[in-house]
Amino acid sequence: MMNNLSQNLSEALNKIKSNKLNDAEILYAKILESFPENYDANFYLGTILAKKKNLEEASKYLEKASKINPSIPDVHNNIGIINLGLKNFEKAEKFFKKAIKIKSNFVVAICNLGIALLHQNKIHDAKENFLKAIKLNENYNLPYFNLANLYKNLEDIKNAEKYYLKTIAIAPKYSPAYNNLLEIYDKSNQNENLEQLIKKAEGENIDKKVISLFKGKLNFKLKNYEKVIHFLESIHFATKEFHEQTRLETIAKSYDHLGNYSQAFKHFEKVNKISLETNPNNADKRIFFKKLEERLNYFNFIDEGRWNKIDDIKNDEEEPIFLIGFPRSGTTLLDTILRSHSDIDVIEEKPIVDKFLEKLELEIESNFSNLENISNKLFINMRNTYLTLKNENIENNNKKISIDKMPLNMAWVGEIYRFFPNAKFILALRNPYDCVLSCFMQNFRLNNAMACFLNIEDAAKTYNMVMQLWNCYLKKFDINYHTIKYEDVVKDFEPTVKNLLKFLDLPWSDKLNDFYKTAQKRGIINTPSYNQVSQPIYTKSMNRWINYEEKFSNVKYLLDPWIKKYEF
Repeated sequence: MMNNLSQNLSEALNKIKSNKLNDAEILYAKILESFPENYDANFYLGTILAKKKNLEEASKYLEKASKINPSIPDVHNNIGIINLGLKNFEKAEKFFKKAIKIKSNFVVAICNLGIALLHQNKIHDAKENFLKAIKLNENYNLPYFNLANLYKNLEDIKNAEKYYLKTIAIAPKYSPAYNNLLEIYDKSNQNENLEQLIKKAEGENIDKKVISLFKGKLNFKLKNYEKVIHFLESIHFATKEFHEQTRLETIAKSYDHLGNYSQAFKHFEKVNKISLETNPNNADKRIFFKKLEERLNYFNFIDEGRWNKIDDIKNDEEEPIFLIGFPRSGTTLLDTILRSHSDIDVIEEKPIVDKFLEKLELEIESNFSNLENISNKLFINMRNTYLTLKNENIENNNKKISIDKMPLNMAWVGEIYRFFPNAKFILALRNPYDCVLSCFMQNFRLNNAMACFLNIEDAAKTYNMVMQLWNCYLKKFDINYHTIKYEDVVKDFEPTVKNLLKFLDLPWSDKLNDFYKTAQKRGIINTPSYNQVSQPIYTKSMNRWINYEEKFSNVKYLLDPWIKKYEF
């Protein structure tokens, strides 16, 4: 029994001040055995556990403290912070509001409430709280930073930049603001701003490793490949940090440009090994392969005649246009060219078809044979589902046509065609060896599909299955499509693009010749090609695979038939 409560509390607090947290934790636990309702013991034990990242236990003790004395706003705020860490965003919101109710001008809690709301996609309310925090304290940097993050997520680059710069003006050594703004300047190809911010960060002694990383990325854009290797081989990040993959990938690409292909391949392998080891989304290539196999097994053995005819399509009803192709087939290049036309809007890689398919899977009970006799009601419902999702993602409603660009939608064309038999498909093709190599070389954020690209063998297997599936669709259905080869765009730009525009019933525009200028004005480009499409047409990526020919010895049987079929 601990009879002298005051003495023991004082001793425990001294342990905290001496940074002897383990001793303090033991002492507070003993105090609570005798005095379970003691506020200080619950509060400080919860705080210690939070510092040690034992968030569940920390929350338990802090919530107990808040019940013992509900009038202290900081306790409610701390519980909210813990629940942010636990991703209990609704619960976090509740506790931040409790703190603010007690102390209406509690700027930290108001800012934290904005974060909790942002995580729940309550964009307007989050923004209002950040602005309120700024109004209460113009010299507090975190509301500016979080508001900048909000705009960055919305791809509002102008406002994101504005608030990151304000963050830095208030807190010149706050490295997360530099990191995020450097990323914006990099991905939006604002090279002069990138260089200036790097110099400012160096002057403030901001994280030297991060600055070296962006120095390397800037020099890569400037084609100073030996400098890239110099900057980036002198630093390392923890394996779990995304920066480490970026570092290795940039070194790999630099070695590739310098013609040191063995070192390049070695570094690309390192990047992919880290992706597989970290794998934050638990991506599983087997799930994607299974999806392809299921469709091959069904669509190879049916024909359109087994599908009941639905005539409930109005003549003036919208029919979508899809830009598809195996990843790294030049779809981002085509996207950039097409959006340079005044009549075209391109929806860039949004999960519209994914959500459409999720609903369809429920409707047909994951059984493809249920596609054969669908009701008019389901037909109309699924069309409306897709068109609603698509319209939510259109940036400019004044354009004549909008194109849904997502490369691997080519694997789901059978389901799309069932509900949109008059849809148009633009198929981007590229030499399969170059496609597979480029997929292997890209540091994709892993999902089940991208997990197929971590080695040459799986990437080639995926290419073969997807192309088999596409050709199966062509044999079974009367698909309205136009094929455009990356190599033809590079070698014979204007005639090739004119043929594509003819398919789209649109006239030629001279603006298309300057497509790369459109890319430079776009802001962030959310594909791995963000740096490439902001340049004029170049030929380096054609037949790049020859430099790595020995790596393809085990997969030639998968890729050579497609070389022959499409005459590469």
